[in-house]
Amino acid sequence: MKANGGKHTAAEWKALLATSLACAECNRPWEEIPKRPDPRYKNVWTKGHKIPVYHGGTDDISNIQAECYECNFRKNAGALKR
Repeated sequence: MKANGGKHTAAEWKALLATSLACAECNRPWEEIPKRPDPRYKNVWTKGHKIPVYHGGTDDISNIQAECYECNFRKNAGALKR
């Protein structure tokens, strides 16, 4: 991730999350997403990269979106692009 560059602050993530009323992938409102099976996790949202870091995406806030855990965990970055 460091090699790709970019970074974001907790404040930037909180601001993005505050304006994200639903998952960026499936568009389900947060309250419609089932709670996570593991009780250690209290929220249904996760940070997702629009362009996967694995494929050269950065960790800049412009490449981050709020996704439900189901969509984020279902995504697969796929084969490494060379």
